[in-house]
Amino acid sequence: MSNIENKKQAVKNSKNHSKKSNLSKKDKLTWKKVYQKCNHSQFSQVTNVLKTAELKSNLGNLLKSYGKIILIVFLVILIFLIATFWNNLNILLCALLLLFALCIFAIVYGTYFVKLEEDGVKFKINFQETNIPYNKLIGIYLTRKEKRFFFIPVYYYALEITEYVDKEKMNVYTFPAIMLSKKEVLKFFEAFEIKVLKSEEEEEKKQNEEKKNFHKAIGIVIGILLIILFIVSIILYAFSK
Repeated sequence: MSNIENKKQAVKNSKNHSKKSNLSKKDKLTWKKVYQKCNHSQFSQVTNVLKTAELKSNLGNLLKSYGKIILIVFLVILIFLIATFWNNLNILLCALLLLFALCIFAIVYGTYFVKLEEDGVKFKINFQETNIPYNKLIGIYLTRKEKRFFFIPVYYYALEITEYVDKEKMNVYTFPAIMLSKKEVLKFFEAFEIKVLKSEEEEEKKQNEEKKNFHKAIGIVIGILLIILFIVSIILYAFSK
C-alpha cells in the first residue's frame, strides 16, 4: 500500500473514531433519559415482580456522577468564605463548621436502600426500616419536580412508593434520586411489571395543563400591568417637569 493510501486510511480511521466518540457523548445516560425509560406515572399499579432487586443511594454514586462539579462548587464557596471572613477567624471557622454540618445532614438524609424481596418491598431511610407486603404495594415510579432558581426552572427527580392502607388512606414514600446510580435505577425498574390507569392519568394531565394555562395567563396580565404602570410613570414624570 502506498503512502497516499496509508494517509487516506489514517484519515478515515480518525473520522470513524471521532464519530464513535461523538455517539458515545450523545448516548450519555442522563436523569431525563432514565425518567423517560422508567415508569413515571403516579396512576400505576405493580402487577408482577419478576425478580429480586436493590437500589442503594450513597455518597459513592454522587461522587461518580458529580464529583468534579461538587469539587468546583466547594472550592468556590471556600474561596468566597476565606475572602469574606479572612480577618475574623472565629466567624470563618463557624461558617466552615456550618457548611460541613449541612453537607453531613444532606448525605445522611439522602442515604438509603430499597429492596424488592420475595415477600415484599423493604427500605431503610433516616435509620427507620419499613416493609410493605406486595398485597399492600400499589406503585413504584419516578417523579420529576420543578423548582425556580432565580426564575430558571430546575428539575429534580425522586423515587416514590405508594402503599395501600385502607379505602381512605394511602401512604406515599419519597426518596431523593440524586445519590442513586442511573444504571441501577434502570435495572431496578426492569424487575417488575406495571399497569398504568390511563383514565386517571389523562385527567391529571388535563388538570395540570389547565393550571399551567392559568398561571401563564396571570403572568401575562401582571406583565401587561407592569408595562402600563411603567409607561404611565414615565408620562407623569415628563409632565411634572
